[in-house]
Amino acid sequence: MLTITATDFGLAPSDIQIKDYSNANLLVLDGEFTVDTTAEEYSGIRPMKLTVADLPFSKSRIGTALVTVLSDGIKYATITKVWVKDKNTICIGKILPYNSAGSYKVRFNTVLIPEKITGEVVLSQRINHTPNVTKGEAAELEIFSVQSADWLILTLKATSLTFDTDSQTVEISVPDLPENVSSSFPVLYNEGLWVDLGSKYYPATLENGTIVISKDGNADEASNTGKKFTRIVIVR
Repeated sequence: MLTITATDFGLAPSDIQIKDYSNANLLVLDGEFTVDTTAEEYSGIRPMKLTVADLPFSKSRIGTALVTVLSDGIKYATITKVWVKDKNTICIGKILPYNSAGSYKVRFNTVLIPEKITGEVVLSQRINHTPNVTKGEAAELEIFSVQSADWLILTLKATSLTFDTDSQTVEISVPDLPENVSSSFPVLYNEGLWVDLGSKYYPATLENGTIVISKDGNADEASNTGKKFTRIVIVR
């Protein structure tokens, strides 16, 4: 776990649980926390900062984290910038359009590398999975991953989802995924109209090699809705 000693936006370090993997040229972060936009500390700072134990490098290139919010009963998601400022500070960009919601969640889905790095590039092998949809339907479903001994990246794409009538879920068995990995994440989609709150999403989980995507009260999609997409980073 990442050792967090302080924050500057009103959340106690004990309320943040972030799994991490690091080496000299890599920092992988996996976990989430809730931001209270009504907190006095939050209103006066930008960006948000986590004070942590020594990091593997003193400055990083810009990475990203997922951010989700519930606004007027609709689930939205976007991304924000994440970077290492120094050996003891991780910065996270605030999502100003989410302030009026009262709270939002930051989901570290994050790979960071040093700002200046040279050396041999070692490519990881992409693994194409053959998924089996056991509930509902997922048209033109594509799932692939990049795996290491300590972490993995999983990508899912589909042109459309049809939810099971009874469970209101789409359930997908994914062969060749390690059974000891689990995650919760948003599956994103757009309905053709730009809004400053971002994309809509369905909540999803991965457990024991099975992905469960829930409709969770979302309205039926418009006819011009685009592809469903997610990319998740999991520390093993």
